[in-house]
Amino acid sequence: MIFRFLLCSLIILGTTLVAQAQLQKGSWMVNGVLQQENFTFPDARISSAFNLLLAPELAYMVTDHLMLGGKLSIGLSGGERRRVVPVSQTLLVRHYFKQLDNYHLFYGGELFFEKVTDMFTGGGNRITNNRSANLQGGLQVFLQSSIALEFLFNYEVITSRTVRGQFGDFSDYDSGPIILEGRLQFFIHKNKQNLTGKTDYRFYPGDWLLGGNFEMGDRTDFIKPEVHRFWGSGWTTGLRLDLDLSLSGVNRGGVGGTTLVRKYFRPEKKGKLWLQAGAGISGSYVRIRGFQTDEERWTTDFRTLSLEGVIGWSNLISPNFSLDFFVARKHQNSYQWNGSSRTLKVFSMGLIVSGLLRK
Repeated sequence: MIFRFLLCSLIILGTTLVAQAQLQKGSWMVNGVLQQENFTFPDARISSAFNLLLAPELAYMVTDHLMLGGKLSIGLSGGERRRVVPVSQTLLVRHYFKQLDNYHLFYGGELFFEKVTDMFTGGGNRITNNRSANLQGGLQVFLQSSIALEFLFNYEVITSRTVRGQFGDFSDYDSGPIILEGRLQFFIHKNKQNLTGKTDYRFYPGDWLLGGNFEMGDRTDFIKPEVHRFWGSGWTTGLRLDLDLSLSGVNRGGVGGTTLVRKYFRPEKKGKLWLQAGAGISGSYVRIRGFQTDEERWTTDFRTLSLEGVIGWSNLISPNFSLDFFVARKHQNSYQWNGSSRTLKVFSMGLIVSGLLRK
């Protein structure tokens, strides 16, 4: 199951839409993540695994320039031999100090507290406590009155980690990297406006659905935008990109794309049934050093082919975004450079909020 409020798109930077941006006292910012997935490895030693994450985020404009908020994250993941339960709380303060048309500059900070419990089959638990203080700054671009694209620099001024387990305790302190993140933010304004006098639930040719997220600066950099365009009669075509680069010991990277076709039914209704099919290809690469020379080069690790089918139910909760329920099935075949292969089957179901840009 994938429930993703965390949304962003790099492609929409070139849009000519101008939003009436309002960060007035009494407005709310809502975001978060709810994700649940079940994995099956038919040809692997570990036959199955799962991942569950619930992380709602809420913030309130105390004044026209000051935002206070927080985030609660509860997770559960593992397989046949291990369970991992991370629970974290985040406190947020942000001050918007400059507005240029629909652009807002801000700075602020976060306090982060996390407890991770590792439970092993046969006994023995390990508890890790993580704490950090973060300085933040960035830019928020309002695409429409309720949807903003956010670019955020996050610097971990100080982090602490304490590990307690059957082999003793361990503690350390450090400062983290500067990370660039991006996502869509959803705002509920105190004063709502109805410009048309009635709600139009139809999608028109030229409308866009946006999704994805990106993060750069830590050990793993990834960019995953997703864009859909409406062509008429409820049809959309879309593209999901998947770019990542891991810098941990041996450098690894990946690039891939999935083409998507979606069909909406009941176009004039608030609730719409939709079907989606997708096919993708991706490559995983690793940088290695030659045996006889010190020359480094990139080589293919895996090639992956994937097929997916999705059925969903969409409800427009405003002219700018919709709340969808869906069930999805994905099949992946990966082929390694040495001729070996592996198969992964993923079943997912849940909710997703999609940002909608009108033509």
